[in-house]
Amino acid sequence: MEAIQNEPDAFTLIDHSNPVHAKVVVVDWMLGNACSYACSYCPKPLHDGSIRWQKTKDVLHLYHQMKRHYMDERDKIVWLQFTGGEPTMHPRIIDLLRQASEIDFKVSLISNASRTPRFWEKISGCLNSVILTYHAEFAELNHFIRVAKMMEDRISVHINVTMHPDRFDQTFEDAQALRAALPAASISLKPLRQEFGAKLYDYTDDQLQVLSKGLPSKYAPVGEKPRSLMRATTRSGQCETLPPNEFILRGLNRWRGYNCNVGLESLRVRGNGEVYRGVCGVGGVIGYLGEDLDLPQEPIRCTNDFCSCLADILIRKEL
Repeated sequence: MEAIQNEPDAFTLIDHSNPVHAKVVVVDWMLGNACSYACSYCPKPLHDGSIRWQKTKDVLHLYHQMKRHYMDERDKIVWLQFTGGEPTMHPRIIDLLRQASEIDFKVSLISNASRTPRFWEKISGCLNSVILTYHAEFAELNHFIRVAKMMEDRISVHINVTMHPDRFDQTFEDAQALRAALPAASISLKPLRQEFGAKLYDYTDDQLQVLSKGLPSKYAPVGEKPRSLMRATTRSGQCETLPPNEFILRGLNRWRGYNCNVGLESLRVRGNGEVYRGVCGVGGVIGYLGEDLDLPQEPIRCTNDFCSCLADILIRKEL
């Protein structure tokens, strides 16, 4: 790792291309692990229902702590990103979304869009953005398009299309249909990692080229996003603006020893109630849902060999 850091063209600063995003604290919040799908590439702990849904009173307790620590004391923007499992299956999800909106949190859902259009109509007024993941093994293309279309002209709609190498061509056709039907949505062709670790599935060179090229929109984005692209700067001052996927595809996601704003620009709540600075878990558990927490006040030095989560890549880091 020292050899990588000392290369003259190595990136020594990864920062937000949009300075506004430096004020945003993205809270990656797993409400439980029940899911309406059981994708072959998804580890069972992320969909098997082995973790009960979190209690409403515990969720609201952390709401108030984050508002005080980040918004009132540091003038930050708290942006919740609820995930799972499938977060829309939480029995009190509508109430949790409404109460978050009432205290001026921004709210996103990371969802497979499998709930009915009627459900999405009920919650759409509480959402600032959605990240909808198209899982070709289970998703029904026309239903997925209908749900996304309900929101794409009002809020930011981002679609991740999970690209398994064994069904790559058919999934890419579906992704092209999504691009044609949803011109205002942003779409990422998401490379899959084995067991969600560092190693990618065995993609061909042609498949990797398709993943890197992506399916950019010809239209200006609608609504707000908590994050966008990152500006990477070398010691010599050379700059490159990259999407998070590109760091992974090019093996540039290695920042051990860098000072990272994880915990200042992010928070991670696991399904079992453990609270961390970020998805990566650097710094260990800082507390548990339902308790009074000592939330982070300073950057932390990275101790991981690689940064595999897109949410963690989209955080400022400096060597």
